[in-house]
Amino acid sequence: MERPDALAYVLRTLCGVFCLIHNSLSLADFHGTLTGTTNNADRWFTKSDNDVALLANIDYEHSSGLYIGSSVSNINFKSAEVENNPAHVEITPYVGWSFELPEQWRLALQWTGYLYDGNLFGHAADYHEFYGFLHYRDLLTARVAVTDNYYSVGNYAIDYALTGRYLLTDALQLSATAGYAQTNAALGSDYPYWNVGLVYAYKFITLALHYMDATETNIDLKREEIMHAAYDPPMLDAAVVFSISTGF
Repeated sequence: MERPDALAYVLRTLCGVFCLIHNSLSLADFHGTLTGTTNNADRWFTKSDNDVALLANIDYEHSSGLYIGSSVSNINFKSAEVENNPAHVEITPYVGWSFELPEQWRLALQWTGYLYDGNLFGHAADYHEFYGFLHYRDLLTARVAVTDNYYSVGNYAIDYALTGRYLLTDALQLSATAGYAQTNAALGSDYPYWNVGLVYAYKFITLALHYMDATETNIDLKREEIMHAAYDPPMLDAAVVFSISTGF
């Protein structure tokens, strides 16, 4: 049986979810976002083969700082060979706890799962990742993410990122991120990456335009050749990414 178009499948799923949530807004503190983007870019690579994608997120926050939610998006990981049962949808459930620190600092700890409706590069690639976030007001965020089985290739990966934000006006924000993906054990190389962009928010609509780039370093050619047979997504190369989001 032919697989339905992934973008249409995600759209139908999200419409159903948003309808359900709309009816329960008065019962709990739910938040949701629906985003269309020209590139499902994540850290140093693209999850949509540099093509358009639809993403959605919904979560619930408790006054204690506990939060739980899930995201869903269409993906397109190009493989060197034709796969049986390739994945087209990524679902990422998460749960975390956020608590206030002195001097307007805030710490959050989070578990996230990455689940796929098929295979990536010929094998099941579900995995989980643990996050630590340190926020200073809405101006600065430091993030560390650790997994012991990156995309189920059997080795660990650690990702570090620092994001700064500056309000140019009440609606327009300048943002920039510098990150480093320590993936040598899993993929045979590490990936420094960065992005800079403008974010404009008006009522329930947010527009974002980012310039993103990445490079490769600390390369182990022998390990890279072996590991890239199991996982080798396209690396970002001077990508300009536009997105539009609506939320509640």
